Amino acid sequence: MEIFIGISIVGFLIALVFLPLVYFTRRSSDIRLLGDNMELHYPMRKKEINLNQELKSWNIQEATFLWIGKVYSINLELESGKWHHVNTRFNRETFEKIYTYLDTTYSNRRIKDLK
Repeated sequence: MEIFIGISIVGFLIALVFLPLVYFTRRSSDIRLLGDNMELHYPMRKKEINLNQELKSWNIQEATFLWIGKVYSINLELESGKWHHVNTRFNRETFEKIYTYLDTTYSNRRIKDLK
């Protein structure tokens, strides 16, 4: 019985450390733009997107948060109906590269804001 309680406590402590880690790092991915391909490296997986074939539309979104200020996001809609987001909160350098590439190459697929 004591062993079961000890294993339960250790398991709970491990979950207490790793669950918030996985939750908070799920959006902070490493994004690489390699020509017309974009690689998204998440903590547990890797996703490759061929922008020429899979990109349906894209737009820019601005959000103002109380504590961190303005955050801009590029929202990519794929042909499969899924959305991917690149924001300035976690990926400031990559955001600028992707925005410049999309604006020069795929400006016809951009959905303008209503503002």
